[in-house]
Amino acid sequence: RIHRLRWGIVLAIVFAAMAMNAVPVDGKKKKASFKALKCSACKAIADEMRAEIQHEWDTRSGETVLVEKRKKKVKIPYPETELAVTEAVDRVCVKDDRFNNYNISGSGRDVAYVKGEKRVGNKKIKTDLMNMCQTLIAEHEHEIVQFFYQERGTPQVEIAEARICSDIGRFCAPGDGAKTKTNEEL
Repeated sequence: RIHRLRWGIVLAIVFAAMAMNAVPVDGKKKKASFKALKCSACKAIADEMRAEIQHEWDTRSGETVLVEKRKKKVKIPYPETELAVTEAVDRVCVKDDRFNNYNISGSGRDVAYVKGEKRVGNKKIKTDLMNMCQTLIAEHEHEIVQFFYQERGTPQVEIAEARICSDIGRFCAPGDGAKTKTNEEL
């Protein structure tokens, strides 16, 4: 009889726990976590853009291109051109393995895309980030390219996440554009 009573209590606790988890999250919490995830996705993409552009500047530093200035053709270093930034930004959304190391961590307002050292291979996360990247480029490519082109060589490039996600794309609240979290930071 005591054995049945224990099982009854255990089942009641299990059903109560399941019921609590089955209750939908209220609209404000759902909206806050969605906004947090969009902001985090933007920061992850901006960080990938910054890294790709920096790689472009570093690897092609000795190259030059001919540019017409005041009806004269002049050789200028390739990394100092808007073309270098445009090509690097365009590559971010099409490189197939770009977002393989990302996962989602946290809950509620603290939910975020987190880049790890190892490949996660979550196709949904990768697809979501690729779609967000393509949307960001489609809507704001000119502003993003201008930001990186005008700020090259300055400390502003290191805080690209804040500028792109708060000022340009407006996916994050002002002051919420800090760097993307890594697994070690969590």
